[in-house]
Formats: sequence, C-alpha cells, structure tokens
Amino acid sequence: MDAIIIEGLKVDTVVGCFNWERQIIQPLMLDITIQTSLERASNSDELDDTLNYAEICEISTKVIQEAAPKLIEHAAKLVLNALFTTYPVVESIMITIRKPAIIPQANSVGIRLERHRNDIRLSTGE
Repeated sequence: MDAIIIEGLKVDTVVGCFNWERQIIQPLMLDITIQTSLERASNSDELDDTLNYAEICEISTKVIQEAAPKLIEHAAKLVLNALFTTYPVVESIMITIRKPAIIPQANSVGIRLERHRNDIRLSTGE
C-alpha cells in the first residue's frame, strides 16, 4: 500500500486537563501516515496528482489549535476527521501524537490511532 508520511510535525497549542495547562502553550509532536494510491502521481510527476503535504500539515495544526483539546486522544480524532473529510481518496490514516517533557521520567508520552475510511462515521450533523 502506498503512503504519505509526515514525521515530527510540531503543533504549539493549549492542551491538557489541568488548570495550569490551560494557561500555557505546549508542543505536540505528530506523526501521520496516510494510505492512498500514489500511482497517478508517480507516473505524472505532477503535484495535482497527489495530496499536498503542506496542506495536510496546515489542516492538522489548525484543527488542534482551534479546539485547544484536553486530551491528545481527542486531538488525534479531530485530525482524522478533518483529513478524511478533506481528502476523499484517503483509505486509512495512522496518527501518533506525543506530548514531550510532561512526565519527568519520560522523553514524551503519547497515543496512536489508526482508522480506515470504512470504519468511521464522520460528523454530518445528523
């Protein structure tokens, strides 16, 4: 399966459950793997035939910053929903979000979600 891979996307945002966390900006580190066919782009050598990596990063950053989530699990779900909605050709997405330096004994803590288009129901206002 073909994939677009973005590693170490830094998103500075309000995130956390504790009052002190809601008062500061903290970094999150995102790794995103998007499974989609890259056959057309590999043949054409044209940007229009693939997904725009910069746009993926912008969308991911924007949805997290606007939501200022309490949980990184929720941040990941927001990114998944936004990317599936924006790119109908995406088959599946794996996203890892790490919160660095929040636990003194660990470099970071984090979560990973993986969803396939057929497994999810996007919010449609129903």
